[in-house]
Amino acid sequence: MDRRWNESLAGPETSCVWYTSPLHALALAHADRATHRRRLRTVFVAHGHCALESEGHGFTPMSELIPHDQYGPETIMAEHTGVESPLAHALVTAKADPNVVVVTVFTEEQFIDVDSYDAHSSSNLQPERHGVVIPFLYASADESEDDAFEREDLLRANGFASYTVDVASIDDDPISAHRDMAVVLEDVFDEVAQLKADAAARILTQDPLWPLIVVRAPSAWNPAVTASAGRGASSTGRGAAAA
Repeated sequence: MDRRWNESLAGPETSCVWYTSPLHALALAHADRATHRRRLRTVFVAHGHCALESEGHGFTPMSELIPHDQYGPETIMAEHTGVESPLAHALVTAKADPNVVVVTVFTEEQFIDVDSYDAHSSSNLQPERHGVVIPFLYASADESEDDAFEREDLLRANGFASYTVDVASIDDDPISAHRDMAVVLEDVFDEVAQLKADAAARILTQDPLWPLIVVRAPSAWNPAVTASAGRGASSTGRGAAAA
């Protein structure tokens, strides 16, 4: 998985964050693995614009790792939201399609933005009727415990409960970082499956807390940095992770 992640960052010269941002590329690689084994249709949603929108984003990581899969190769379905909040867009997409998993990446600053904060509530996402959103939220690796607790309160107020993965040492110990991410995603999808089962059995007594993945990473991994700096930020991000 580490080799596939690094190869994606060394991929085509493009301004698409799914290739230039270490965090986006990591989310795509691991979410694709988790959804592929469950045969789930996945859409990847990112902020900003992309030069690949007209020509496509290529094949999914699992299509390249398992080229002779019985279901055939699958292409990456990616949507770019321009100035719109990627989480708000992901929630709308999941609400419109009960059979889709929507993966999105954003920052805490984007989450608490006053213009879109109300649209970030998962309260309208009903497990028995709607699709699923798998959100990845960037957090600085050196954040304080107080900051983490305050963020958790905000997330829970909007219907999310966080799982945290620390990838600050991914270059020094890539196996552990990828293992931790894979384990967390298995737990996340198991929790989603249980939420849907409980909703179908009509035993949910209140709005559920949907899982959200907080990724603690170096500052150069901040999507706001990589999106604005383009491909150069991607290289810097990998170097920072190695430092």
